[in-house]
Amino acid sequence: MKRILWETYFDTSLTRKLGRRVKKNFPSHKLLDIINAIGLSYTVYDAKYPKIPSKIVKKIEVEWEGSKEKLIKKIESTSSSVT
Repeated sequence: MKRILWETYFDTSLTRKLGRRVKKNFPSHKLLDIINAIGLSYTVYDAKYPKIPSKIVKKIEVEWEGSKEKLIKKIESTSSSVT
């Protein structure tokens, strides 16, 4: 099943109201490296994030069978082991 992850979920310069879903110390510049480390297949597109339609961000389609929230937590927990 494909899950959509927006780059905005991991953007530590944004507030949670604007879409950030991780802690402030998340290394957002290593997002794709973290997804690779987990071993997930994904596709990246440029798209407009619905909450900030004037900004074009990365839209990442990830193959994941669980919930989107569990995927985000897995990415966040794996971030500490990726250098």
